[in-house]
Amino acid sequence: MSYLLDSSALLAFYFAEPGGARVLELLSDDDTEVAISVLSMAEFWSRLRAAGSDDEFEEEWRTVSQLVSAIHPVSLDVVSKSLSLRSAAIGRLPHIDALIAATAALLDAVLVHRDPHFGSIPMHLLKQKVLPDK
Repeated sequence: MSYLLDSSALLAFYFAEPGGARVLELLSDDDTEVAISVLSMAEFWSRLRAAGSDDEFEEEWRTVSQLVSAIHPVSLDVVSKSLSLRSAAIGRLPHIDALIAATAALLDAVLVHRDPHFGSIPMHLLKQKVLPDK
């Protein structure tokens, strides 16, 4: 099985928040591929900065990035898919999250997240695993 962690799932794992244990299970399972979008790098930095730990970013990012099987870039295909997901969404879907969701959809991966706005994407367009809220 293939999974793509949204930034919210990555942060739940890193900060040992609700849902973080489920992310650890996925990362520890040899039969799964767990990837992230490069966009999560910026959101990871922002959260560390908000916690007053941005001086630790480089080392922590290196550690986190070694835990995943891949870090996927944003391509023209991802941008195009994100536009179609936003068009199909029945509610507000921030563009960064649409780009991450599009990456998961194009990889045919399950998007792991804890953001309620992903629920606005029709189920047939995106496989999802929802983690508990903070």
